[in-house]
Amino acid sequence: MIWSALPQPARIDLTGGTWRPASVQVVAQSPEFAREAERLQVELAALGIPEGADARVLLHAAEDSSPGAAGAPGGVPAPGEAYEISVGDDVDIRTATPAGAFRATRQLLHNLRAQDAVPRGEVAGAPAVAERGIHLDAARKFYPAEWITRMLRDAADVGVNVFQWHFSENEGFRLESAAFPEVVSAEHITRADAAQIVEIARDLHIDVVPSLDMPGHLRQVLAQHPDLRLPPGTDPEDPAEAGIIGTDHALDITRPEAVDFARRLIDDMVPVFPHSTKWNLGGDEFVAFERIEDYPALTDAAHARFGADGTGFDLLTAFVNEIAAHLRGHGLQPRVWNDGMLRSAQVPLDPDVVLTWWTNWHAGMRPVSEAVAAGHRLVNVNDNLFYYVLGENAGYRYPTAEKIWAADWHPGLFPSLWGSEGQATVRQEMTQPYSDLLLGCSFAIWSDKGGPQTVEEVAAGIRAPLRAMAERAWNGGSALSLSEFTALDAAIDEARGS
Repeated sequence: MIWSALPQPARIDLTGGTWRPASVQVVAQSPEFAREAERLQVELAALGIPEGADARVLLHAAEDSSPGAAGAPGGVPAPGEAYEISVGDDVDIRTATPAGAFRATRQLLHNLRAQDAVPRGEVAGAPAVAERGIHLDAARKFYPAEWITRMLRDAADVGVNVFQWHFSENEGFRLESAAFPEVVSAEHITRADAAQIVEIARDLHIDVVPSLDMPGHLRQVLAQHPDLRLPPGTDPEDPAEAGIIGTDHALDITRPEAVDFARRLIDDMVPVFPHSTKWNLGGDEFVAFERIEDYPALTDAAHARFGADGTGFDLLTAFVNEIAAHLRGHGLQPRVWNDGMLRSAQVPLDPDVVLTWWTNWHAGMRPVSEAVAAGHRLVNVNDNLFYYVLGENAGYRYPTAEKIWAADWHPGLFPSLWGSEGQATVRQEMTQPYSDLLLGCSFAIWSDKGGPQTVEEVAAGIRAPLRAMAERAWNGGSALSLSEFTALDAAIDEARGS
C-alpha cells in the first residue's frame, strides 16, 4: 500500500500495516484547531468511521513549522501550512495553524477515499511556495454561486489556497453594486450570495483576491459612462474613419474625474470582500501596447505631464501607482498583470506592486529578470500551461496534465520570452531554493467565449490540470511520474464520487 494523497508529502516513511478504526474521536489539543477537529469528525463519519473510542486523531500545535522541520524542498518559508503526521494505533498531526491542520487532514481523507485505509508510518510536507491559486473569469460568463463554492471545495481539497475572482470584464459586470447598479449585468452574483462564497472560502483557508480590471477591460462599465472613455486612437497609415482604433473598453486616465471614478468603483466593491488582503487592479491590455504612440490623447497628456519624452506607458504606470496607493489605504496589497508594466521611462512602477506574470508573447514585454531586479514580487500564471480559455480562443489549447508533466513545470518556470518573429526564444526560470520574491502560482479560467462549454464541462475540464498544478506547486515539481499521478488522481476522485 502506498501513500495515496495529493499533493504528495515530501517525506514518506511507511512502517507497514494500515489504520482504519471502527470508530474514532478527533481531538483538538489546542483551541484554535476546534473547527478542524469538528470538520474531520463529520468527514470521517461520511466515510463510514463514526465517532467513538476505538482510536483518536490528535491535532497538536507544532513548535516548529519551518520547511526543514516538515521535509519540504527548497528554502522558502511556509509558515502555517507545514505538517507532520504519525499514523499508529492513533494518528498524531503536528502543525502550527488551522490551515496546516486542514492540509494534513486532507491527506488522511485522500487515503481513505482511494484505498479505504491509511498506511501506518510518518509523513511530512510543506509547500514550496506560499500561494497556489485559481483565477476565475466570472464576468464574461455567468457562474452560479453554487458552482463557485463547489469549485472552491474541490480546489481546497488539493491544497489550492487563493481564489482570484474576476467579476468585471468588457462583456459583463457580475457582482451586485450598491453605488453603480447601472453597470451590473442581468445575470450576476448578489451581495448576499457573495457573502456566503467569501465565508466558505475563509472556512476552506482560501484567500479571495478581487479582480477589477482597469483602466482597460471596462467596456461593460463604460457603456453606462461613455463620457469617461479614452478618445479613440488613429492609424497613421489610414487616418480616415475606418482607421480609428477603438477605445470603448478604456478609461480616460488623462482626466482626474475618470481616475476618481475608478477609485469610487473600487470603494463600492471593497465591502464585499471583508477578509481579503490582496486586490488585482489589472493594468493589462489597456490599449494596443505595441502601437501606444497612436493614441493622441495619451501622447499629448504624457508630454504635458512628463515632458517631451513622456509616453502612454508613463501615464499607465502613474495610474497604476495611484490606484495601488488607494488600495493600500484599504489595507489591500495591489497586484497587476505584467504585460504593460516596466515599460515606462519617466515613472517607475511602485515596487510594492505584485506582478501576476501571465505572458511574454510580444517582444516589447519586459522579461521576468527585470521584475526581479526591481524587487517586485511575482505570481506565476504561465499562460502556456495554465490558461483554460473557453473555446480555445486566441490560439490557446486547453491545459492538460500531460503537457504540464512534459514541460517538467515547477513554480519557478515562467512563460518563455518571445522574439520579434513570434516564437518562444528564451527560457525564464527561477530555480530552487526560490527567492522570497516568488509568492506562488495560479491556474486561470478565462471565459473568452462563454458558449463552447457549460459550467459543468468547465468543472470537468479543469479538474486534472488544476490538480497537476497543485501537486507540482506544493512540491516544487513532483516525485510522481505522470502515470503515477494519473492513477492516484483517479483513485482519489473515483472514491469521492465527484
